Amino acid sequence: MTALQHGGQLLAMISQYGGNKDDWIDVSTGISPYSYPVTQPPMDVWQRLPQISDTFTQAAAQYYGNEGGMPIAGSQSVIQLLPRLCAHQEQPIHRVWLPKVGYKEHQKAWQNTSIPVCFYDDLPALSAITTHDMVVLINPNNPTGFMANQDQLEALLHRLEQHLGMLIIDEAFMDCTPEHSMLKRPARDNLLVLRSAGKFFGLAGIRMGMLFAPPQWRDSCNALLGPWSVNGPALHVMTQAFADKAWQQRQREALRQDSAWLHHTLGHHLHLISTGSGLFRTIKTPHASQWFTHLCQHQVYARLCDEKDALRFGLPHPSQRQRLETAIASLVSP
Repeated sequence: MTALQHGGQLLAMISQYGGNKDDWIDVSTGISPYSYPVTQPPMDVWQRLPQISDTFTQAAAQYYGNEGGMPIAGSQSVIQLLPRLCAHQEQPIHRVWLPKVGYKEHQKAWQNTSIPVCFYDDLPALSAITTHDMVVLINPNNPTGFMANQDQLEALLHRLEQHLGMLIIDEAFMDCTPEHSMLKRPARDNLLVLRSAGKFFGLAGIRMGMLFAPPQWRDSCNALLGPWSVNGPALHVMTQAFADKAWQQRQREALRQDSAWLHHTLGHHLHLISTGSGLFRTIKTPHASQWFTHLCQHQVYARLCDEKDALRFGLPHPSQRQRLETAIASLVSP
C-alpha cells in the first residue's frame, strides 16, 4: 500500500484547484468546527519537560469513565505500532481481522507483517474466530458510521476470550455518544480501546489521544514510544477540557444539531440517505469521484473515500452552511 490520502490536505487542494485558504470550505475531516477555548499555558509548561500530573490523570479518568488509560500523541501513534506491540506479548497473534471499509491506516500497519489479514463487513462472524485471532473494530466506523452495540461486542469479546484472542476498538469518533463506549464496561484482559481527543474538542493540531489497555500493554507501548511522547501544552489544555463538563454538554448538543442539518441537507438535495456519526455524514454514490471534483471546483473540499464510491462530509461552521448547501444542490442541478 502506498502513502494513504487523508482529509485535511487543504494546501494541496488550493495548489490544484486555485483560490486562497479563506475562499475554501474544508469539510474533509471529522474534526469539530467548534474548538475548546484554549488559554495560554503558563510559561513553565513550555520550559519544563512534559509531566503527566495527577490532575490530568483524574480529569481523563472522569471524562472517559475508566482509570486504565495513558495519554498518547493521537491514536495514530499507536495504530502504527500495533504489530510491534503484539510481538511484545506472551500470546502470539494468528490472524488479524480488519473492516473492509474503514480507516486504512489500520490495514497499512499490518500489510508488511507475516500475520495473515482477513476482512469483514460490519462485524466478523463469531463462528469464524479461531485461536489467537485479533479483531480490529472501528466503532463507530469511519466512514460508514456503523456502530456495533455493547451486547454484540460482549459476545465478540467472549468468543475471543475463549480462543485466546484480542479485540482492539478504535473509538476515535465515540465522544458524541459516550454511552456506547466499551470504556463504560469492566476492564478486560483481551480488550484495547483507542480514543482521539482532537476531533470532538476541535483541537486536532495538539495530537492528543488515549490508550486504554491492560498494564502489560501500556508498559510495552510506553517502551516503544519512549519518553515525552505527549507535549506539555497538550497535557495542560486537555486537563482543562476533560474537566469542563458544561462545555462538553454544549458541544454535544451543537454537534447533534449540525449533524442533523447536514443529514437533512444531503437527503433533500441529493435524494440519498447519509450515514455517519456526530461529526460527519457519508453518502454512497457511483458519482463520488465526479462530485468530488465538482465540489473542489467550487472550492468545497469533501473527503473522497478510499473505495471511490462515497463522499464524507464533515460539519461546516454555521457561517458556511449556505455556501455548502448551494454547492451540494449544484451537484444535481441542470
